[in-house]
Amino acid sequence: MNVAFAGTPDFAATILRGILDSKHEVGLVISQPDSRRGRGRKTSPPPVADLARDANLPLLQPENASEAADAIADHDALVVAAYGQILRPGTLFAARLDSWNVHASLLPKYRGAAPVERAIMDGEEESGVTIMKMDEGLDTGDIALQKTTPIPPDMNAGELTETLASLGSQAIVEALGLLEDAKLNLIEQDSLKATYASKVSGEDQALGFGLSAGEVHNVVRALSPRIGARAYHDGFDGSLKIWRTRVAGGRGLGLRAGEIHVENGEIFVGCGEGVVEVLELQAPGGKRLGAGEFVRGNEIGGSLRGGG
Repeated sequence: MNVAFAGTPDFAATILRGILDSKHEVGLVISQPDSRRGRGRKTSPPPVADLARDANLPLLQPENASEAADAIADHDALVVAAYGQILRPGTLFAARLDSWNVHASLLPKYRGAAPVERAIMDGEEESGVTIMKMDEGLDTGDIALQKTTPIPPDMNAGELTETLASLGSQAIVEALGLLEDAKLNLIEQDSLKATYASKVSGEDQALGFGLSAGEVHNVVRALSPRIGARAYHDGFDGSLKIWRTRVAGGRGLGLRAGEIHVENGEIFVGCGEGVVEVLELQAPGGKRLGAGEFVRGNEIGGSLRGGG
């Protein structure tokens, strides 16, 4: 099977690497344009483009994916993984066997931009990947194949994304093989069971300590290690980022929501129900620090709140 591939971040690069290690041939890679970052505004290629260049693969980085439609038409199928643009019909159906998406959820649950973060925020105990035949809707196409994986209670979004990328690379290779042999059975999604995983907003980042300890912990791990949950303290000019927590069971501290208790280098914060222990946090303009190191250099009594 000769495929074109469209993707951008690390998740997609893992998928691409899996296809490259298979019997299938990648004849074209499409990724977002290089971005400019940092004070010097140096050009930085997305991970998929970086991998394509290292592997000497034909690479296109158009501003609009429609510009690649003619090149895609020379291939048996287009594989899409976290590309970052909505594909129009002329691109979706350009390849001989159409387009196939690797989505990081068990569709129809968590359609949309942030399936990993939303699943963890909701306290899901299981996730997975779906190989979907793409249509013009938002993650509404027929399901070709799914693979599941548990979400341990302390797994963060970065760890789950890595797990799903590895699972997705296996799933797409399997699906392409079935497609090549005309043995791929498609199942229509039940839209009545669909949920939507909207992009993480600034409001989502603000920790509400009126939630239960488990819910606060879920928000923290859903936003780690890339985004960061935010809380405010009167002793700091700006928000603290909370990177790692755990539910503190059986401490009997009796803390009010947001109230802080520091003991032996450990930081505990009361919630609407229960207590979380803050294991890693970051002051405005500072580095990520473990709780013990943080309290040695910062005063953090009183309370935390979610809004500024």
